[in-house]
Amino acid sequence: MRMLSILIIIATLLVTPGCTPGIWNSSQVPSVDSQSQRSLREGTFLDDLDLSGLKVQEVKDKIKSWEEDKLAQNLLLVYNKTEIPVMRKELGISLDFEKIWAQLWTAQGQRTASSLKVDTVQAHQMLHEKLAQFNQAAVDASYTIENNQFIIKPAVPGRVVQEDSILEQFQNRSFTDLPGQIEVSAAEVPAAQTTEQLQTLAFDGIIGEYTTRFNAKDENRSTNLTLAANKMDKTLLKPGDTLSFNQTVGQRTPESGYKDAYVIINNEYVPGVGGGICQVSSTLYSAAVLANLPIVERYPHAMAISYIPLGQDATVNYPDLDLKFKNNTASFIYIRTEVKPGILTIRLYGKKTGKTVRFEQQIEKETDFQTIRRIDPNLSPGQVVQDQAGYKGYTVKTYRIIKDSSGALDKQLLTQDEYAPTPKILRIGAD
Repeated sequence: MRMLSILIIIATLLVTPGCTPGIWNSSQVPSVDSQSQRSLREGTFLDDLDLSGLKVQEVKDKIKSWEEDKLAQNLLLVYNKTEIPVMRKELGISLDFEKIWAQLWTAQGQRTASSLKVDTVQAHQMLHEKLAQFNQAAVDASYTIENNQFIIKPAVPGRVVQEDSILEQFQNRSFTDLPGQIEVSAAEVPAAQTTEQLQTLAFDGIIGEYTTRFNAKDENRSTNLTLAANKMDKTLLKPGDTLSFNQTVGQRTPESGYKDAYVIINNEYVPGVGGGICQVSSTLYSAAVLANLPIVERYPHAMAISYIPLGQDATVNYPDLDLKFKNNTASFIYIRTEVKPGILTIRLYGKKTGKTVRFEQQIEKETDFQTIRRIDPNLSPGQVVQDQAGYKGYTVKTYRIIKDSSGALDKQLLTQDEYAPTPKILRIGAD
């Protein structure tokens, strides 16, 4: 019995806290708020902070004071030799107190490295404020058109400070190995519209051109033609855009400056507002065909007209009859119109392809015109006045002939048009 009692006493002493040297287990770590009188053993350090022999509350107070001193120190953020001092505390750095508290009491008599944590929200906010001067927005490439030349102003890439790379240097650190200076890096930010994109869109020359002539002495018709041509001038079509003649030129009204000139109604030339506009649309149509652009909408005149070959005309009448063609290329199409006395020229600028285009017409049928005689009591007996010359009617096929850089030909049927004969109209004095 005596031997058993001795063994029990020895076992009790072995499991009693403080009776044997060694490290405490986690269940023996005092609470942070504990008023325990336990003391840390000699040789217990937190980084360079000596905590030997201090009781729980003393340890807590000393660490807090030490932390405040450490966090009041500055870090230097350096970007391109420019130094920006920032307090550690401002960057959301703090001790991971709960973690190091457990380490101190379970590894007494040893040196424990401090463990830091970072409030990333606060850190990003402060870094953004302090380093905003080094951020630079990207500048998109832009262009101007001068003297029918597409001039590109190159893009300028932006930059943005890499805040995450700064924060990475605080992770898994102690106060001892926390850097006093951090080199700030910035990432390049590309422009939304790059120089290369504009180079793809840029036009480099004339891809379609056509000229027609008119009677400059017919002032009203010349005025209408000039107004419409000026409305069309400098129109820019992006890839995929469809041009509408009516939308571009607008409604032809006296209020818009348009005057009465001859138009075709019921196969006769009669005065009407905007006469002469169709010469602009017909010239534009021919230039668009020669530019090898797809025609979306086009109508021939009811009768053959004199200022352009058969099959190359395009009548318009706001808002019902329109001329439309599409930019199916990868570059801009730029339209220039030029009106000189008696001469209208329309040029389409785009990206040259090495192809050439021409028209080819094939007359399928001709129809003679009739002569219409009308009695005019205001004329002398037997007197004859011709109000309208007669012209034959035609059925015509029009082709677009495309030749590539190797000389190979592609013949495409564009249209088959029917033009009614234009009657000769005579006024005759009554007998």
